[in-house]
Amino acid sequence: MTAGGYRVAPARLDAVAGESGSRAEALAAAQSAVAGEKLPATAFGQVSESAAAAKTFEKTMTELGGELGSHVALARRIQSGLVACAAGYRRADAQVAAMYRALLPEDPLPRAGNPAGIGGSADTGAWAHAIADNRVKVADALTAERSRLAALTDLDEVARSQARIKLYEDILAHDRQILRFDPAGNGRIAELVGHIEPGTRNVGLFVPGVNTQMANFDAYAGLGRSLVAADPAGRTAVVVWADGVFPQGPVAQGPAAGYAQAMAPDLKHFADDLRGEIASHAGSDVTLTAIGHSYGGATVGLAETHGLDVDRVLHVESAGMGHGVWSPADLPPSQAGVQRFSMTAPLDPIVLAQGNAWGLEWTGVGHGADPDVFPGVTELGTGNQADGSPSWGVSSHNDVLKPGSDSWTNIYRVLTSGGSVTP
Repeated sequence: MTAGGYRVAPARLDAVAGESGSRAEALAAAQSAVAGEKLPATAFGQVSESAAAAKTFEKTMTELGGELGSHVALARRIQSGLVACAAGYRRADAQVAAMYRALLPEDPLPRAGNPAGIGGSADTGAWAHAIADNRVKVADALTAERSRLAALTDLDEVARSQARIKLYEDILAHDRQILRFDPAGNGRIAELVGHIEPGTRNVGLFVPGVNTQMANFDAYAGLGRSLVAADPAGRTAVVVWADGVFPQGPVAQGPAAGYAQAMAPDLKHFADDLRGEIASHAGSDVTLTAIGHSYGGATVGLAETHGLDVDRVLHVESAGMGHGVWSPADLPPSQAGVQRFSMTAPLDPIVLAQGNAWGLEWTGVGHGADPDVFPGVTELGTGNQADGSPSWGVSSHNDVLKPGSDSWTNIYRVLTSGGSVTP
């Protein structure tokens, strides 16, 4: 609010809350050290008053520990209050923004350069309400995660919680367009990077793979940002879709098809929704490309068996064409016109999964045919990393997504031009 001469800055409240949390942790550490401090009577010499001196020292330390404890509790109450205030202001901002967005017309009138009257952007209309609602959910999740972090002791859990907090703060600070959001469990989320609007010509739908969760989602969102930023004409948008339960641990859960089988119908329905947004905001002259990385490739492949409505599919270090997909005959007629591309870096361990039925496909294990040799698929080289060094081995599995690499360049070229790629 500025009319009254002041403005609330939730980010500043978050910063002060963080300072209060750090102070509380420091005081708690001091309290723990003091509470455990004891000296034997012999430390005060071999005189009759030694035992009394030791008891006095212990009493003093206990009282000091109690005082420190009260300061720790106060600092944590202040932190909790500040976090709640910041979340409250963000929630109110999001609700007001949603109210004003609701007053905007769904479909603006025809105008020069937009004779069909196509809508202004996917951040107006139906998706605008989802974005506004999810902003409120993210603010609430931030409050809850900060409180959860204060009680954690396991270092891995602390790191994951801190990563979630960083993500939530960045979403709120930069008004990121979150289309799906559920913080339960490992978390589910989908984000639109860029805008779907008149002039948009390329839309990507990126699906990540094994170990995807809320705590590492931003790494994949970063790929979306790099692809959108690379188009100087602003014609490209990318949706990063992690709105599912992904397998955790490549050895334990990676070969199981059940996760992809559960996600594939949801991905198909989301693509239908995305097609609707494209049609209403950008028109019909738009190419939609599904990009599946690792386990995400198998998920995209299975979504094709449900009739995934895309123009191109790109398998990147993909686990396979999808459980039970061994030839084009295993795909429905709707997929006959889909362009398909694949890339796998040399000696990436994912080759052990590609085309391997594991001898147990009937039990729900395995991901179908090797995308690199699937009929009609154009195989692309992964080439070199941005610094010119070759991309191969275990690290190549994720290195292929790094901007500047030959593989990233091929991803961008498939997304924006289809056939103009480096084999």
